[in-house]
Amino acid sequence: MGKIFTRDNLQLLLVIAIIVAAIALSRLFSASRTLPERQVDESPLAVTVSTVERGENVIPVLSTGRVLPRSTVSITPQVSGRVEWVSENLYGGGFLEAGQALFRIEAVDYENTVARERAQLAQARTDLALEEAEAEAAVAEWQALNADTEVPALVSRAPQIAQARAQLAAAEARLAQAELDLSRTLYRLPFSGRVVSSTLEIGEFVVAGNRYGEIYNQDSLEIVLSLSQNDLYWLRRGAADEIGVAINFALPGEPQGRARVEGRVLRFGAILDENTRFQEVVIKPIGDGSLLPGMLTEVEMRGMPVADTWRLPITAIQAGQDVWQVDAEGKLRRLQPEILKTLTDTVIVRLPLDLDKAAFVNGVVSGGVEGLKVRVVIDPEGSADGG
Repeated sequence: MGKIFTRDNLQLLLVIAIIVAAIALSRLFSASRTLPERQVDESPLAVTVSTVERGENVIPVLSTGRVLPRSTVSITPQVSGRVEWVSENLYGGGFLEAGQALFRIEAVDYENTVARERAQLAQARTDLALEEAEAEAAVAEWQALNADTEVPALVSRAPQIAQARAQLAAAEARLAQAELDLSRTLYRLPFSGRVVSSTLEIGEFVVAGNRYGEIYNQDSLEIVLSLSQNDLYWLRRGAADEIGVAINFALPGEPQGRARVEGRVLRFGAILDENTRFQEVVIKPIGDGSLLPGMLTEVEMRGMPVADTWRLPITAIQAGQDVWQVDAEGKLRRLQPEILKTLTDTVIVRLPLDLDKAAFVNGVVSGGVEGLKVRVVIDPEGSADGG
C-alpha cells in the first residue's frame, strides 16, 4: 500500500483532478449562460417591376440585304464604223445621264447614204408623176374615141402607177433607214446609269451587234434578302404596299458615314431555298443614288400591328422562358408567354392574362415561388403599380 501513494502517482492524480474540475466548471458556465434569440427577417422580397399595357404591337423583321442591279445593258453599237469621239464618262465607274451622248462613229458614209436615198426618193416621186400624167392623157384619148366604153387598166396605166407608188414607198423607207443609221452614229441610252466596264477607244473600228462594255440602270437597283417563313408570316398579314421598309447602309468612302432611306417591297421569290427553306424578298430603294451593286444593307420591315400582345423588357424573361407577374395583392404569379419576336431590349409576347395592364418583374427572382408576397420597387425607366 505504501508504494501506491508514491510521489509520481500523487502527481498523476492531481492532474486528473484538475482536468475533471475544469470540465465541470465549463459545463456549469454553459448551462447558466442565456443565448440571444435569433432574429428572423420576415420582410417581403423586394422586386423591380415594369408596368406594361396590352395592345397592338408591330413586329419588325430585320435582315441583311445585298444591292444588285435587276439587269445590265451591253454597250452594243447598232451601226459599224470607226470611233471618232468617246465621252470621258464612258469608262468604268462613270455616271451617265439619260440621253447623254456616249461615243460617236464617223458619219460621212452614212451622210452620203442619206443624200443618195433622198435623190432616189426624188426620182421615185418624179416617176410616179410621169406615170400619172401619161395615164391621164391616155384616158382622155380613149374616152374621145370610145365614149361609152370602160377604160381598160392598161390604157389607164393602173399597173404602172401601182408600181411607181410601190417604188416611191420603198424609196421613202430606204431614206428613213438611212437617216436612222446616221442618227445611230451618235450612241445614247434612254436611262441614267453607271458604267461597269468599257473597252471603247478613239480610232477603234466597231462592228454593229458586238459588245464593248456594260452599263447598269441606276433605277434598276434592288435589294435582295432572304427571310424565314415565320418572318414572312408577320409581313404577309397585309398587302405588300402596306409594309414599311427602312434601309440603313454605310456611305461609300465614308467609314463613319451612314444613310437611311425608305423602300418598298417589289415582289417575293417564286421558290424556297432547298437548304434553308428561306424565301427571297426584293426591295426597291426610293430616291438614293449612293447605293452601289454589291453593298450590304440593314433592312427593317414592319407589317400590320398584332392585337392583344405585350411588349415586355427582355429582362422580364426568366431562365425557364416564363415571366413573373405581380398581382393586385402583391403576390407573384408565374405565366408562360408565347414569344412572338425577340428584339434588342424588348420581347413581344402573348400572355394568358385577362388584363389591360399588368406589372412584370425585371430580372431573376431568387427563391421566387407562386404566391410569394413581394415588395415592389418602381423601375426608374418605367412605372409600376404597388400591388
